[in-house]
Amino acid sequence: MDIRIEQDADERVLGVLFEGMRDFNKRAVPDLQSRKITVAVRDESGAVRGGAIGSLAGDSMYVEVVWNDDEARSTGLGRRIMLMLEEKARKSGACEAWLYTMSFQAKPFYEKLGYTQFAELPWLGGKHKRHFMRKKL
Repeated sequence: MDIRIEQDADERVLGVLFEGMRDFNKRAVPDLQSRKITVAVRDESGAVRGGAIGSLAGDSMYVEVVWNDDEARSTGLGRRIMLMLEEKARKSGACEAWLYTMSFQAKPFYEKLGYTQFAELPWLGGKHKRHFMRKKL
């Protein structure tokens, strides 16, 4: 077998790796279902101005992306987005949500929503931190 670093691996290679991992996981937890929940904020013309993506698996949701453009920030939309995402996750059987955020991102925002930090790791030689957070739904 040949082993090497593949710079900018193509979608086929990535697909094989992800599918292999999914198959392995299904053997360990055969009934595990996972799916995405998406909340989008659109302006009057239909353009996406913000939103969130959560990944449901088993009884938890991993919050993958939360983003609002500059105009949508500090308007309360972020809070509404997160509450909608959490409510959908709860109705889908999730009892907890978790995420990580960087020190230059939104840790205080998540704390106001009830998330608590359970781990912290340095990033870029300590210039920034990664804050791992969770919340019971």
